[in-house]
Amino acid sequence: MANKSKKDAAVSNRADLAEHITAFLKAGGKVQEIPSGVSGQTSTSGPRQIVLSHKTNA
Repeated sequence: MANKSKKDAAVSNRADLAEHITAFLKAGGKVQEIPSGVSGQTSTSGPRQIVLSHKTNA
């Protein structure tokens, strides 16, 4: 029965999303299609690794 509730939730989410999109478009909103491979990242400079902690000599 857990699968059924997940399926029902997914259907409900799709319906909610469709309603939001319809309201957005009716209010004059526009959808812009972004070509494949284009990134929203504005800067590529800086460190590329995440440092979780720095070991210190105490």
